[in-house]
Amino acid sequence: MTATEVGTCRFDVRSADGTPLAVWVDGDGPPVVLVHGSMCDHTAFDPLVAELRGAMATYAMDRRGFGASGDAAGYAIEREFEDVAAVVRAVAARTRGPVALWGHSYGAGCAMGGAALTGDVHRLMLYEPGLGIPYPAGSIEEIETALATGDTETAVRLVLVGIVGVTEAEMDALRSGPRWPALLSCAPTVPRECRAEDGWRYRPGAFDGIAAPTLLLAGSESPPVLRQATDRAAAAIPGARVRMLQGHAHLAIRTDPAMVAATIRQFVLR
Repeated sequence: MTATEVGTCRFDVRSADGTPLAVWVDGDGPPVVLVHGSMCDHTAFDPLVAELRGAMATYAMDRRGFGASGDAAGYAIEREFEDVAAVVRAVAARTRGPVALWGHSYGAGCAMGGAALTGDVHRLMLYEPGLGIPYPAGSIEEIETALATGDTETAVRLVLVGIVGVTEAEMDALRSGPRWPALLSCAPTVPRECRAEDGWRYRPGAFDGIAAPTLLLAGSESPPVLRQATDRAAAAIPGARVRMLQGHAHLAIRTDPAMVAATIRQFVLR
């Protein structure tokens, strides 16, 4: 694994299987690696990065298959675990010390797996990881059918409304916002991630190697299936605890980035 400098705001990391991963740097201070969720790239964290800029240095990675990062055949979520670990090690080498690690949604599951592969994480924060979410029978096939017919909007809607619990008002805001075209362009990655989450089974002791203090976040307004997945993740990590975000759902990184940033600073900088 090597890191290649390509400018003042980005560097690239090679994962264990050779996949190139872009990492975008902003701000100054204690480092925190940010791992985005499904159907987006590192720019999904722009509002959060802006809130953290005065207190922390953010290292927002593009996961494989997104943004400026590469991809590889034969997808498995374990490769994403290795990706996160590679980025964390590169940032630790760059900053000469341990780093905080943050993940949202599918990216939280990736961050959880990555933290188990490296000792360079000193604080771990996971916002509603989806590992083990039971998808309704036939729902993934329905998403694949929509994509096969070119109906990417239906595929995205099936996930956001049917699984994540995004409201119609939130869907309208997404559809009319500047990120909608990018969201649609990421739709082909959805089935593989749905299948990875749906097929996930926690093995006893699989995450016992995570030594970093760990905080999981759950929205009080999120669907019960996400809260249950969050609780299962917390139970798998030694000493992990869950904090409820009252009045928020799965997308507080967009609806209230100042609150989320304050939560990160409180946990990481104390």
